Amino acid sequence: MRAAARRHAILLACLAVSACSTSEALDPRALFSGQPAAAPAQPAPPPGPLAPAATGPVASSRLRMEFAPVVGATVDAVTPLSRRLSLQAPQRGIEIVPGGAAPGEYLVKGYLSAIGDGGETIVIFVWDVLDTAGNRLHRIQGQERVAARAGADPWRSVPSATMEQIADRTIGEIVAWSTSRNG
Repeated sequence: MRAAARRHAILLACLAVSACSTSEALDPRALFSGQPAAAPAQPAPPPGPLAPAATGPVASSRLRMEFAPVVGATVDAVTPLSRRLSLQAPQRGIEIVPGGAAPGEYLVKGYLSAIGDGGETIVIFVWDVLDTAGNRLHRIQGQERVAARAGADPWRSVPSATMEQIADRTIGEIVAWSTSRNG
């Protein structure tokens, strides 16, 4: 019975994320506004811009990407994710451009959910890579499991290291997708 309830919750979360269309207006400039989210279900911009870090080797051909505000996660959860994306992207040949600047080649929209499941919290993530016309070109999705804290909001159970793993997987999958597209 418990396993069926868990599968049902995961299915509902996946369906909610997959129902998100590219016609939804997420203002990418909100990513850089530093405004806190009103509630975890609302877009939660990180406290600072996703600016390229000045460390590490950079590939000769760079992808220019703009990241929209992450939907569904708290500011506390998004902060380590954003930092790690900012560090890893330039090392892997991805230039993260701020909203309102010269647009990037791609817009990346992220959707995250944290679901309590007994003694665990499951973090489900979905990233859509869109072209400048808003067409979805690629979807990255996955999940991470962590030990849950008793009685806590599921997001409070998610350590920074888990969000950093999600960032690493995201950058790795963007690079793999780009490489496969370009030959």
